[in-house]
Amino acid sequence: MPLYRAASAWALAGTLMLQAGIAAAQPAAPNQPGEPGISMSEARRIAIDNGMVRIEEIELEDCLWQLNGSDNIGADIEIDLRASDGKVVKIERDDPLSAAAPP
Repeated sequence: MPLYRAASAWALAGTLMLQAGIAAAQPAAPNQPGEPGISMSEARRIAIDNGMVRIEEIELEDCLWQLNGSDNIGADIEIDLRASDGKVVKIERDDPLSAAAPP
C-alpha cells in the first residue's frame, strides 16, 4: 500500500501543478471601467512614436490620455490617446514659432 499512496501523491501533485500552469497562462482580467488599459509610460511611448519629442503635460481625463508638447521643429503638438488601448484619437499640430515670422 505505501507504493499506492506515493503514486497517488505524485499524481495529485502533478494535477495541481498542471492546473497552476494553466491558471498562470490565462490572459489578464479586463480592466475595470474607468481604469486605463495603458500606463502613462506607454502613452508617452506612443506620443513619441507619433512625433512628439518634448512632453510638457500629460493627464488622464475622460478615458483619454492627453499629451501636450512639441515636435522636432518646435511646433506645438497635442495628442489624445484612448486610455483603454492606446489608439490615437487626435493629433493636432500648430505651426512652429519660426514659421510665423514675416520673411
